[in-house]
Amino acid sequence: MKKFDTIMGKEIGDGFMQYFDVVLLYIFDRFKGERSLSAVYHLLTGKKSSQTIQDGKLFNIGQFFGVLKKLKRAKLDHHVFSLQQDGLIKPNEHEGYIITSSGREIVTSFLDSNPLPEYLAGWQYHQISDVYWQRLSLFIQSLSYSIHDNMSFYPISKDETIQNWVKKHFPGTKEKRLLVAEKLFQEMETILKKIPDRDACLFVMRLSGRERTGLTISQLADMQKISYEETSIRFQSVIHAFLKLVRDHSSQFPILTSMIEGVGGELPLTLSTKQTYKLIESGMTMEQIADFRRLKRSTIEDHVVEIAINVPDFSIDAFVDPQAQEEIRLASKEINSQRLKLIKNYVKDQYTYFEIRLTLCKEGI
Repeated sequence: MKKFDTIMGKEIGDGFMQYFDVVLLYIFDRFKGERSLSAVYHLLTGKKSSQTIQDGKLFNIGQFFGVLKKLKRAKLDHHVFSLQQDGLIKPNEHEGYIITSSGREIVTSFLDSNPLPEYLAGWQYHQISDVYWQRLSLFIQSLSYSIHDNMSFYPISKDETIQNWVKKHFPGTKEKRLLVAEKLFQEMETILKKIPDRDACLFVMRLSGRERTGLTISQLADMQKISYEETSIRFQSVIHAFLKLVRDHSSQFPILTSMIEGVGGELPLTLSTKQTYKLIESGMTMEQIADFRRLKRSTIEDHVVEIAINVPDFSIDAFVDPQAQEEIRLASKEINSQRLKLIKNYVKDQYTYFEIRLTLCKEGI
């Protein structure tokens, strides 16, 4: 068990004070001034609306979806004000902000030496990351205590469904617990070695076990003298790394894979969109679905766009003619914009806003 205790005590490296500002500049750069500040806020806090989902896909920033669920609007406004005062962004007529040449230079320079976390995938894993972390951390805490013949401890997760899951999957004998602990250490070590030490250590320092209590995000941020936002993003990137690597190489990580049980199989669609998807699969048209569900056609259109974003093999040919799709893609590239109105004007109103939006979102232009 020496190895297991070793990974629980790994030290943390240094962080960066202006990380959150760089993230904001990166998002502003991607948005090209075509979305409001509210769109930035909804993206970071994970508002599951059709517009936010589409923005993540259209501007290729879905990795930030929901990574700062507790972010206060006032704090975002404060950072944006500072960036504007420093001449790194400037407001535009769309209630958004355009990054300046100075701002873009800072982002490029910063990311050259401090790239965004490789495995950060907020949209892909936002539905399962919290449950996965709670299962894993409580399992480790229970294992750490039990192999030292002590099961009297305060569980770090108060969620009864998490506690019941751990009880159901917990090895029954000390011999099995020792074997599982050794194997789990090996699986975790393999994954943690694939990510930067400073990020891996944030994860390790959050783990609880015998004679140690894992740190909260706030405590980690204070300890490392980095922002709460940076700590949150880096920590979540590690959870996302676990989820990706475990899913891609399940046979290599049997214990870690078992912790996805029951939470990783569904498509990341909103509940209402799932209902529309079932009706589309049954052969109903959008008009029939809108009538059947007593919803506006525009709502069904939003659902179709969300399906196109999240279901890789979903064809949009029944909704947008393939030739129209090609012309829309070409128009977007020629005017270097994802603004629907600009594209619609460019193609001389040949296609509807829905056709343009659906095409862009499906292709991720």
